[in-house]
Amino acid sequence: MSIVHILQAELELTGPGAVTAPEAHTVASVLRPDLPLARDGWGNPYLPGTSLTGSLRHQTPPDRRRALFGDVFKDPDNTSRNGREETTAIASPVRVLGTRLTLPDTPVTHRRHTAVDRHRAAAKATTLHDRELLPPGTELTLWLRIDSETTVSPLVDEVLELLRGWRPRIGGGRTTGYGRAELITVRHRVIDLSTPAGLHHWLTTGGPGLVDDQATVVHDRAQRAGGAPDEPYVFGRALQFRIADAVHIGTGTSAERSGRRGGVAKILRDHENVPVIPGSTWKGVLRARVEFILRSVGIGDVCASVEDNTSGSCGTCVVCEAFGWSERPGRAANGAEPSKTVGARGRLLFADSPVRGGEVRVRNHVAIDRVFGGARDEALYSEETVEDGHLTLHIRHDKAVPDLIRAALVLALKDLADGAIGIGGGTTRGYGTLTAQPTTADWLTAERTSAMDTLRAHHRPTSPAPAQATEEAPA
Repeated sequence: MSIVHILQAELELTGPGAVTAPEAHTVASVLRPDLPLARDGWGNPYLPGTSLTGSLRHQTPPDRRRALFGDVFKDPDNTSRNGREETTAIASPVRVLGTRLTLPDTPVTHRRHTAVDRHRAAAKATTLHDRELLPPGTELTLWLRIDSETTVSPLVDEVLELLRGWRPRIGGGRTTGYGRAELITVRHRVIDLSTPAGLHHWLTTGGPGLVDDQATVVHDRAQRAGGAPDEPYVFGRALQFRIADAVHIGTGTSAERSGRRGGVAKILRDHENVPVIPGSTWKGVLRARVEFILRSVGIGDVCASVEDNTSGSCGTCVVCEAFGWSERPGRAANGAEPSKTVGARGRLLFADSPVRGGEVRVRNHVAIDRVFGGARDEALYSEETVEDGHLTLHIRHDKAVPDLIRAALVLALKDLADGAIGIGGGTTRGYGTLTAQPTTADWLTAERTSAMDTLRAHHRPTSPAPAQATEEAPA
């Protein structure tokens, strides 16, 4: 094949994201996060090409994935002498040449996450972990190569069309708002190795220099209105809320205050220094409430994703199907059947919610001495809170969401708007209460009736125990 097609795709992260280095999963410390970024031999953040092509393959029509990106599968037409199906591998005609990552002025960020104990409604022990993230604005470049016999190739045209409609999602944590990216430009350079000019360019120019001024721009974000469509909203809309009191979602770190004892527990902020409610908080709070609602109305076979035992998520119920699940040690030891996978990604996607128009204040707290009834010595502590702000909740989905989950999610959001549940820490002492804005409040009220009807339709009442037969006394 004498024609080489080089495709260069440039992307930009629109939110935090990361590809974790599996070889770096070690015991964390103050200086080392639990989930560090993948890095190259020089210590710079690195994004493997498999992450980008995996995202591209995922958005390829299923019937074309094998033809474009290869596959390894059991072939029924290829059997051994004993009748067993042999493994067949098909190479991808699309070659990944490499990637390049360019960080903005914003440094690499860290976020801490923890699970919540369902019984104590507080942070669960030994679940705090730190994740290293690339900041929004990080630019990514991907180079692909396709060989053909002619300068015009149907395969190249198909890949270019796929790139134009690409909605990149990179790395882990995609259901909690991580890894969202946007395609900036796509360039196409044709190199004809049968001509002196093409051969000279191929032999004397290497790496990114192969895509030069003779490349054709086949996609430009600046010249096209919009881009690839985003995932649809579960309810066809974003939901608007307002902070009724104060919200504290901490970072696990404190800022020192001059002239005072102790530090101030800092709140989580995004790359623009705006207070933010992360997608992981939305997902955790709403999943817990959905589980509670379904169990309360008698919907059986619904697990509790965090329990005191080690069973963890069941991986088979409708909640695990919608929110995802992960394997936890101890399932097989408790008599459960060992899982064939380590988990599954959920269908619901929760994004970060910046708090706009709020005021950040420092609130002081002190423990009370149980004997003397006054303030306990050395027990003063302070924490930042954000008050009187408004925010937008984005709940999207990349696969169909069961009607049962949709109905329970409506009731969970109604409970949130009514103040039955809260967001963040300190919900039992006046923190975390939200109220719905008028448009969202009216929508939740209107949807509540149909949601209740859906739950009633799925309710399976327990049959009463049969009455014990009594022996009649002879007349």
